[in-house]
Amino acid sequence: MCMNRIQFAVVMVKNGFVSCALALMLSACAAKGSANSSAGANSSAGANASAGTNASAAKVLSAHVQHVVFVTLANPSDAAAMKADSDAVLPKIPGVLNYACGPHIDVGRKNIRQDYTLGILVELSSVEAYRAYQANPEHIALIQKWKPKWSKSEMFDFGAP
Repeated sequence: MCMNRIQFAVVMVKNGFVSCALALMLSACAAKGSANSSAGANSSAGANASAGTNASAAKVLSAHVQHVVFVTLANPSDAAAMKADSDAVLPKIPGVLNYACGPHIDVGRKNIRQDYTLGILVELSSVEAYRAYQANPEHIALIQKWKPKWSKSEMFDFGAP
């Protein structure tokens, strides 16, 4: 069974107020033949997902912790290397449920901030998992390697109390 899932969560601060913007993390299974294995619902669900609509309601993730980081690199050409390092480390840390990392995308909206090099979204299973993530030696090593190359960073956490 192939399921398409869209999750969004990015927080930006402007003039002291928190406002939400959209960052898309799209994960789709690519099982061979799953779209063709049955007629009707699966085929139309795949068509709807590829057309940008969600055939089923998104699940509410209020019991999870969303950790959002925006980094401006002093040298933007380092973005691919930082993304590769982050991709290799962060999703493997225990407690991480979902992970996304990427550059700003231009969606044609003037009110979306563009003043960062990479955005990182890490969804964790609980506050306890978040604390363990922060103390994880691989996470700490990644931060120690890349933080000196940041000219600015902004971090936001929301979700589970």
